[in-house]
Amino acid sequence: MVALWRTRLRQHVQEQQKYLRLVFNDHFVLVLLILFGGALYAYSLLVKTLQPSWWLALCLAVIFTALIALGQLATLAQAPDQVFLLPKAEAFSDYLLKARRYSMMLPATLLGFAALAMWPLFAQLGQDPISATVTLLLAVWLFKDLDLWLQLLQRYHLPINWRHPRLVLLVITFAALFLGFYLHPAVALLVALTLNLVFRWLRSSLLADGLLNFEALIDLEADRMGRLYRFYNLFTDVPGLANSVHRRRYLDPLLKLVKPSKTETWAYLYLRGFLRGGEYLGLYLRLLVIGAIIVAVLSQWWLLLGFTILFLYMVGFQLLPFFFQYDEIVFTHLYPVAPNQKLAAFERLLMTLLLLEVVVFTLVALIRLQWLAALTIFVGGTAFVWGFTRWYAHVRLRVHDAMR
Repeated sequence: MVALWRTRLRQHVQEQQKYLRLVFNDHFVLVLLILFGGALYAYSLLVKTLQPSWWLALCLAVIFTALIALGQLATLAQAPDQVFLLPKAEAFSDYLLKARRYSMMLPATLLGFAALAMWPLFAQLGQDPISATVTLLLAVWLFKDLDLWLQLLQRYHLPINWRHPRLVLLVITFAALFLGFYLHPAVALLVALTLNLVFRWLRSSLLADGLLNFEALIDLEADRMGRLYRFYNLFTDVPGLANSVHRRRYLDPLLKLVKPSKTETWAYLYLRGFLRGGEYLGLYLRLLVIGAIIVAVLSQWWLLLGFTILFLYMVGFQLLPFFFQYDEIVFTHLYPVAPNQKLAAFERLLMTLLLLEVVVFTLVALIRLQWLAALTIFVGGTAFVWGFTRWYAHVRLRVHDAMR
């Protein structure tokens, strides 16, 4: 089983490297570096204004609990395992232990950087930054380790009375972290150690009495990989990945903005596909909310303008593949419409979505009474949207469309 795990892990890493090279292209890496630098600068300014309070402890507890909840158990299980590995169900525990250790690597790294980011905040709050950071780091690692153990137990048939053990763990984690940030991180570490000692005593008997649930094992892994490949599909075409479509009746009034006439064929199709698709609408809304939160936190007008342009570029760049959404459908090539209508309709949709983002960022700045920032966001963002859609997107999509 250990050899099987190593073989699958090697194949999995090779496959992920192929997609990650396409995701983290030069443009995206440059945007991330600038965004990361701006975030560090904004965080350094924010830390100087913070004081010990219950709401600060509450916000930090929410952030770290969310980070602990991230990261699922990666078992790399495949559908044939339910048949061919069923006689080896007892020996499969060694395979799952290797999977649990591998699944801990990325969350542990993320939590490590998050804990290190607390160093200047602990110094600002009057605590020893070294001991507080190390204590917090150990606490969140222990909570995440326990979370992965519970996810492993979900792959077994176990006589557990409570319905959602992982949810219970996250609630306890939130309470412990809240007390840890409000009093001292040692409180959270003490709770984490106690839970791990209790669970270590129960773990062996639970695994010994439980039967491996291959159906749940395969379904959960397929769901995890499906979300990962849907993310990759935003940057490149993933073979065999089917896009999900939702009815969303509450968005039907927006379809009335475009008349279903011959001259608006592509405009209606693109708007309908965007509102009912399962990828680009969610991506747009997530980046819109994140950008609005950043605009609400920052105060320097030039920094706000820079972040606005970065988010507009990120959203616009991620929406460009939507132009080719219907190229593989033969009926779209039979439409009796002008060839240039397709590009014009997509540019109009792209410009509308980006201008809506500019308006939202401007309103957030106005709510905070930042008049200069609101003016620069509106003027600079509008100019960038015009240049991005009329020049960059127009040339890029026309060249790509001609090459296909």
